[in-house]
Amino acid sequence: MRKPRAIIYDDEIILLNLFKEWLTQRGYEVLSFTEPKVCPLHEKKSDRCTQEHKCADVVITDFNMPEMTGLELLQRQCQRGCKLDTKHKAVISGVTEKRIRETIKDMGASFFQKPLIIPEFSEWLSECEKRIDLSVPLGPL
Repeated sequence: MRKPRAIIYDDEIILLNLFKEWLTQRGYEVLSFTEPKVCPLHEKKSDRCTQEHKCADVVITDFNMPEMTGLELLQRQCQRGCKLDTKHKAVISGVTEKRIRETIKDMGASFFQKPLIIPEFSEWLSECEKRIDLSVPLGPL
């Protein structure tokens, strides 16, 4: 059996490291990046995801980042056939624009407002963990 894997995108190093430490303590293998372009669907500039398996069990992204927003990252992943269920993706932001929050939720992802309410976020993560099958391998990143 493997550990659950989380990928985190946040250009604020302090927040990125806090998430990484918290998830590591929770038993995750954590891959953290300051730019969303590390996603294989961005790097390869492919039309479709060519991975046999999903890259992670959970993806957490900040909204405001260089290159593209967290929403644009999720949209690109959906358009290109990301293997990870959108229910296992979350956008965290100080953005309060209702249209953005609704778009993220309409995609099936979760939206969390900064400052983050830890019990609320932890509950979402616990729900994701109930659906994670650790016997299924993950694709390389």
